[in-house]
Amino acid sequence: MSKIRFYRNLSLIILVLLMTVSFPAAAFAEAESAPPADEDIYSVVEDAYIYAYPLVLMEYTARTLPENMLVHATKLADPESKSVVTLNVDTLYTQIIINLREEPMVLSLPASDRFMEFQIMDAWSNTVAVLDEEGVYAFVKKGDDVELPEGVIRVELPTEMSWVLGRVLLNGEDDIENVILLQNAMDYRPLSIYLSGGEYDGSTDDSSINSEIVPVQAVAALTPGEFFNLANELMVVNPPAEDDRDMLASIAAVNVGPGLAFDPEILGDEDGSGWKGMLNKFYSDINAGARSFAQMLDRWSYFGRPIGDFGTEYVYRAAVAVTGFGANTVEVAVYPRRTADESGDPLEGDQNYLLHFDSLPPVQEGSQGFWSVTVYDTENFLIPNALKRYSVNDRSDFVLNEDGSLDVLLTPDEALIGNGSGSNGEYLVPTSAEGFNLYLRIYLPDMEKLETWTAPTVTKTSG
Repeated sequence: MSKIRFYRNLSLIILVLLMTVSFPAAAFAEAESAPPADEDIYSVVEDAYIYAYPLVLMEYTARTLPENMLVHATKLADPESKSVVTLNVDTLYTQIIINLREEPMVLSLPASDRFMEFQIMDAWSNTVAVLDEEGVYAFVKKGDDVELPEGVIRVELPTEMSWVLGRVLLNGEDDIENVILLQNAMDYRPLSIYLSGGEYDGSTDDSSINSEIVPVQAVAALTPGEFFNLANELMVVNPPAEDDRDMLASIAAVNVGPGLAFDPEILGDEDGSGWKGMLNKFYSDINAGARSFAQMLDRWSYFGRPIGDFGTEYVYRAAVAVTGFGANTVEVAVYPRRTADESGDPLEGDQNYLLHFDSLPPVQEGSQGFWSVTVYDTENFLIPNALKRYSVNDRSDFVLNEDGSLDVLLTPDEALIGNGSGSNGEYLVPTSAEGFNLYLRIYLPDMEKLETWTAPTVTKTSG
């Protein structure tokens, strides 16, 4: 019998992100320094924007994918992959935009010889459950009286729309066919067709993804009326949590809430400078607010509870949505981030750096855990390079030093990149002349060993 880990109303989730949140430069325009026309109104409007942001971002994420279908990636993420920030290059993704408008949906997962997990998030970006074993799972709207066959595991979802993000480990390009075999063994269909045994074509590949939509940028470009009236519409079928009643009572003053009609005229913002100023303040405020959740792993930073079951921590929820929408849970992975070298100076695009591990990251003994360090640009997307190499991981063809340590050269130098390694033979990962940051991922980490493990250092070097 398969097991399922449920997260709703639990405090078990820790997602790791950066302490100094780096928001995409293209996400919002610079505003004039003039204050809003009505400070009180803009205070409530910003609260409403913070509150509704993950819901609207989820809708735009859903618009990149066909509804109620398995969407399988058949190649690793690359610099052209921009539907979600900070995509990893360790796993092939399978996504589903669940819509329970008509009836429950059924997902069947095969047995796997490798790391494979499916994360289920509601429309507000809370992780409801993680599926990591063979089994048949029925997604049912919370409160619906639905009888299921024996052996089918019920997964209750609090919202009509949900996002499933599945990850299957890939052991290099030669391993793609093996992952595709696993993908072909997955099945997704409406409950009625599952029961009748009828035909249903419930899967497609990533060519169906609408790459013209970059969700975080599309949301930032919405006008006040577009943003809030979309949020009001979405809240009708994706109801706010009971604990949100105080927030809903507050933002109802500006007509934000399920089924309400927002009138942008209340802003008194004829030239749009007030709205632009609010957007700038939004990014600044969620940056500052999220820092209170920051923890350190040496000079790498990450955030703690209540990631994934945010409760009323709306600022934190919005910050995670902007910087790492759909990131995993601590039982599955930790993701420390780094934006500075050992001297505390920001990582510079025109410099070479040595990434040094005294020892390799600790994963659970006997597990299918793995690790990687991935380089991203300042907008949290992968960096184009001639090697098509975006990370170092436990499957990379590096050579350990005699003492078991590992050195990795991070460089924008085209000559070194052309050689494929550092001047001293170090494993090489290209960076960007415009700047970069690092994510360390440890999947199925050994949390006890992690407490005493020394995280890798980052120092300037001549290459």
